[in-house]
Amino acid sequence: MLRRTLQRVIPTYAVLPLAITGIMNLLSFSGTKLFLYIFGLGTPIDQLPRWTTAGDALFPYTPIWAIAYIASFAFWFYLYTTVAKESPEAAYRLVAADFCGKLVCLICFIVVPSTLDRPTGDAIGTGFGPFLIRVIYWTDDPTNLFPSLHCFIAWLGTRYIFEAKKLRFRALNAVLCVIGSLMVFVSTLYTKQHVIVDVYSGVALAEICYLIGKYTKLPNLFRKLNEWFMTTKLCKFYDTENWRDA
Repeated sequence: MLRRTLQRVIPTYAVLPLAITGIMNLLSFSGTKLFLYIFGLGTPIDQLPRWTTAGDALFPYTPIWAIAYIASFAFWFYLYTTVAKESPEAAYRLVAADFCGKLVCLICFIVVPSTLDRPTGDAIGTGFGPFLIRVIYWTDDPTNLFPSLHCFIAWLGTRYIFEAKKLRFRALNAVLCVIGSLMVFVSTLYTKQHVIVDVYSGVALAEICYLIGKYTKLPNLFRKLNEWFMTTKLCKFYDTENWRDA
């Protein structure tokens, strides 16, 4: 029964593609920090450049936006699983685009690191919002900013939602996902997790990678990899019936 429930959320053919997106997220975010630490290549945070612009002043520190920032993780899950359920082809295009984008982020985090100024101590405030901010700041130092992974994932998933023909209330879902993406963008600014340059670059990267997934043969590589995975005992345990019917 558990597997049947899981398959309604993540079809068997989508297990590997979605797992790859998760692995790439871990590598691009945490892997770069580990790489820089191991090889002693990291620059002290106080010596990193700050790409704050005048426009960032329009988004003063507002801790209540931490709720939207944290909720974005559930939003990502909805976007990616919804797109993957559309069809195997949609799953392969998604993972191809996601892989390219996160690879670019990984390189940028190492080659062009940046930081930003965040509130500290009493300036963070008290209450539920500031509590969430402290959790965010404790788990995530102000690096790996350009391009914004938060914004990249939100907009890439939303772009593919536009093509989800099997999705009920497609137009309404598309509108709500656009609104959700905008809330993710704004939340990264109000929580002082990113600056405007990071947001723009994340969205631009998502658009470029969307085109790569749509017009190149890269999805075929993930198709072949998935065909091999479907023959493994791990995949057979999960169940191959949905994949064969897809």
